[in-house]
Amino acid sequence: MTMLGKVLITAKSVSASQASLQFLRDAGCVVEVKNTPLPLDEAWLIEQARDVDALSFAMEPVSSCLIDAASRLKVIARPGVGYDTVDLAACTRRGIAVTISPVNDQSVSDFAMGLLLAAARNIVPAVQGVQQHGWERFSGTEVWNKTLTIIGLGRIGRGLAKRARGFDMRVLAVSNSRDEAFAAAHGIEYVDLETGLREGDFVSLNAPLTAATQNLINADRLAMMKKGSFLINTARGGLIDEAALAHAVISKHLAGAAVDVLCQQGANSPSPLIAVPGILVTPHMATFSHEAVERVAMATVRAIVAALRSERPQFVVNPEIYAGKG
Repeated sequence: MTMLGKVLITAKSVSASQASLQFLRDAGCVVEVKNTPLPLDEAWLIEQARDVDALSFAMEPVSSCLIDAASRLKVIARPGVGYDTVDLAACTRRGIAVTISPVNDQSVSDFAMGLLLAAARNIVPAVQGVQQHGWERFSGTEVWNKTLTIIGLGRIGRGLAKRARGFDMRVLAVSNSRDEAFAAAHGIEYVDLETGLREGDFVSLNAPLTAATQNLINADRLAMMKKGSFLINTARGGLIDEAALAHAVISKHLAGAAVDVLCQQGANSPSPLIAVPGILVTPHMATFSHEAVERVAMATVRAIVAALRSERPQFVVNPEIYAGKG
């Protein structure tokens, strides 16, 4: 079999799927699986990428320096939907396809609803108390008939909206693009950001991280939120001013928060949200259901094989590189 290309995988969600690794090998790829050292070392990343045709990174930064060094690179396949760590302009100039795997939406929607319920009913401290041989009962707030504001009504936001409607929640949506048919079918109201923050008993962030959404939830916008409300984030840590959120919970303006993402992730993160009473922090695991991991891994490797065969992958985020190629 002719070698299709050399593939470097550091994304554990891909390397853990034996079926996906075998799919690459069956297609003629030479597969290298490596663990990225922490803290991140760009020099190490650049050295690993020099002689590969395809990369599947997780949250590692793919800078213009790395792109310049990786002379054979044809595709960067991200497992998941975020690609804010990739220098997209540099990739596009080089004709390198950047792909995502937006097939984890049901898993993340489940998790966002789970965080919402856990925060509302103080489930985590109650469990911890029993584990420590206590029996303290915690009061909480009902979710039923409350208002949920979803910021970003993409696949995950729509999934969360449908789950929330099952709890008879009023659902408000803040979104740059509007799916009026979906909103009408599921009783969702589109509102502006200020209205959504002001009226939401729960506010869920499901938007991408861009220059426009960096620190979207800052001190001023936290002050707009209803006193006693909750903030949920399963999108990107950079959407929130973490120090301002910690203060909002400590001061009791917000009743609590639950986040699956931080600005600086990993063990020993310096985030001010960690260990604040009333704030639940999970280790970026919303997509880690058994079903979603396999779907994401297979979507990622299918994109790699398509790009290495000079075909257009299904979920390419810089399709302009294929202009005029049929």
